[in-house]
Amino acid sequence: MLRMGFFIAVLAGLGIGSAASAQPSNEFDKLFANTPWQIIDGVETRELKLKGNIIVQQERVGGEIHTITDDRSGHGAVMCVLENYLLLLAMSEVCHINDDEMRSSLMSAVSRIGEFAERNSIEPVTQREILDRAESVGEQTLRQAISDNSLARLKQDCTGPQGFGEAFSELRKMGTRKFITEQVDDLLSVERPAVDGPCY
Repeated sequence: MLRMGFFIAVLAGLGIGSAASAQPSNEFDKLFANTPWQIIDGVETRELKLKGNIIVQQERVGGEIHTITDDRSGHGAVMCVLENYLLLLAMSEVCHINDDEMRSSLMSAVSRIGEFAERNSIEPVTQREILDRAESVGEQTLRQAISDNSLARLKQDCTGPQGFGEAFSELRKMGTRKFITEQVDDLLSVERPAVDGPCY
């Protein structure tokens, strides 16, 4: 199996994925409509347990609400894994990784996750929106890197130690289709809200 610690470290190095949101959506407001705030250790907090062992917690500090999702299903947080696959698609383009089998496997995985998310996401999202994002993610990543002057760093992530070149090499050794298919089979094996933390 892919050395997940190494892989996650590479993904984290680019700041992908977040388990906390400072501005909860209306959907989270609706979820918590009948859940009172409690004061724990001087902090206003409330918590919900949803199907599939998903925990949603909110804290209110100075009038600002922070929402944290926690997938305790044992299968990984669906939206975080999606972000990782989108990052791999982006970096395969940025790093000029010409591997049609890998791209096909990643797009198939994104499509399956998109279908699951459309059924199960707390915040409305469609499979089509996710696929559209996947199709343009490389171009968007490059544009963002140019606009915030991080293109040199992005290119360095292609070839540097424990960079994406090595990550893609590891995927090939494992068998890209086998790894991605098996991971997604497990990820989507339990119907539950599609949340973004933690990944694994």
